[in-house]
Amino acid sequence: MVVRLLVLVVLAAVAVVAWDTGWRIDESHVHRYYQGQVDAIRNFDHESMCKDIAGDFSLEATSYVDGQRTEEAAFDGESTCRMTREMLDGMRRLSSQSRGLLTFDVNVDVRSIRIEPGRRKATVESITTVKMGDVLVSRSRGTERLSRSVWRVRSHGGEGQTWTYLF
Repeated sequence: MVVRLLVLVVLAAVAVVAWDTGWRIDESHVHRYYQGQVDAIRNFDHESMCKDIAGDFSLEATSYVDGQRTEEAAFDGESTCRMTREMLDGMRRLSSQSRGLLTFDVNVDVRSIRIEPGRRKATVESITTVKMGDVLVSRSRGTERLSRSVWRVRSHGGEGQTWTYLF
């Protein structure tokens, strides 16, 4: 009886530690999250990107085209997912119509990661560039809030600026 009780206590302790670990975020989780985002874009996989959007997602975005401010907008998770799907569908069509000759190279440069006390949330500053061959299509700079729950990193949004260049 004592052995069973001891085994039960050990299993409970392991479960608590595993559960707590699944909610903590560190820099390696942030880097894997962004690599997953880049991979999803390259594979035109909007569904995996939408799964990474938290329920309380909110994004404040400012857009510029050829140096001129064109739009300031706020987006929730649903509208962001819809825009992501439309963007990736357009990229997929362009790549397909060109038989793979026109592809987009996406790069995310993580500039800083601030892990909050308790290690439940992180604030990330990054610059994202999108190129088609040697041509710069867009560059974005922003701050994003991330959290980790049940071993999955999710985005809560943030703020950013995007410059789109006409060629």
